[in-house]
Amino acid sequence: MKIRFFNTRRLIPGSALILTMFIMAGMLVVALSGAYVVALGLRAGGVQAQSTKAYYAAEAGAEQLLWELRQNGYEYGAPSEIPLFSGALSSGASYDVYFRDFPPLIFQSVGNYQNSQRSVEIRIGD
Repeated sequence: MKIRFFNTRRLIPGSALILTMFIMAGMLVVALSGAYVVALGLRAGGVQAQSTKAYYAAEAGAEQLLWELRQNGYEYGAPSEIPLFSGALSSGASYDVYFRDFPPLIFQSVGNYQNSQRSVEIRIGD
């Protein structure tokens, strides 16, 4: 009884090269997909960091408003689009504090950092 093994002489010349190319193309697609996901994560992390700095700048503006009201007895006028206070922080972030409405007294502190903007609302007399 004879057992027949696969005859390697009958393979098409260059088929190993084609198979290798398909495997390498698949590996390239997987590697590029992973790199894209990592790049998206880095970009999202940068946006989150900018947003956080803008939020803390808005908080700094709110704290300045509260300090001015409590310590210096700051007198505010009518609601307007002109900021009551403006300031810049050492991180490069800035803030503007606006008097929006009454009653209750509603102030808004807007923090800016690069392309991000966050705001904090301060209500007094609820």
